[in-house]
Amino acid sequence: MTATLEVNLVIDRLIKEFGQSGLYFILITSENGVVIKSYISQEFNKTSIGLNMSQLYELAEEIAAEIGVHNPDFTLIHTDNFYILSVKILGKIIVVLMEDQIDFSSVFGVINKCIITN
Repeated sequence: MTATLEVNLVIDRLIKEFGQSGLYFILITSENGVVIKSYISQEFNKTSIGLNMSQLYELAEEIAAEIGVHNPDFTLIHTDNFYILSVKILGKIIVVLMEDQIDFSSVFGVINKCIITN
């Protein structure tokens, strides 16, 4: 049995669930930072964001390996009134910038529903 992440479904369901007003960008990248799919406002540089988030994951994995703990599955940054949530799943990184009124834990539920098993 194989599992795949339907990237179009992730973006569509996140926008449907939380609306465009609370979501500023959604990026889905490969582990090396190549942007696969995105929903993004014009003022953001999606290539730069994707590359920086993949580098952040690499650094987190290196630190985790050095201290002997498991690699992180996600990172959460809270600043002012926003969350930046990044999730590594099935060889892809999903990055979401959203208002902090959105229940970020429900984002995981939406993403999990977009995994298709064969």
